[in-house]
Amino acid sequence: MKLTNKEAADVIMRIQIQLGRRNGKMLLSSALLKAVEVLREAPEWIPITYRPMTVEERIEFAEYYGVEFCDTSSEKVFDCPMPEDGQKILISTSWGVDIDVADNDIAPEGFTCYGLEGNGDWDGVEAWMPLPEQYKKEGESDADS
Repeated sequence: MKLTNKEAADVIMRIQIQLGRRNGKMLLSSALLKAVEVLREAPEWIPITYRPMTVEERIEFAEYYGVEFCDTSSEKVFDCPMPEDGQKILISTSWGVDIDVADNDIAPEGFTCYGLEGNGDWDGVEAWMPLPEQYKKEGESDADS
């Protein structure tokens, strides 16, 4: 069974809590606690998954964009976490990995149309991952970079 980084960190902490209760003291070193912190914060690939549109979504989408977009049952919506508008991300496709920027369009009705500045749309994208924050020297603030 393959664990995500966050699941691995949770297992380590559960073991620590169980051992700590038995021995009455904290057993993890500061290095191991730092490793848990890194595991919890490390970005991971988010696979692109879809589900069929509900009848309500098809009606709403058709009213906003026109019936021709929703006249078949093949329309689908994302069923996975998606990046925020303007967020810089990595995308993984069958031809490689690239950096792109989420270009989301939020309709007045409240639904979101997801796009990418470089790739245009999500066709062919198999997974995405947030880019890590820019490195900052110790004591450096956002204004310094």
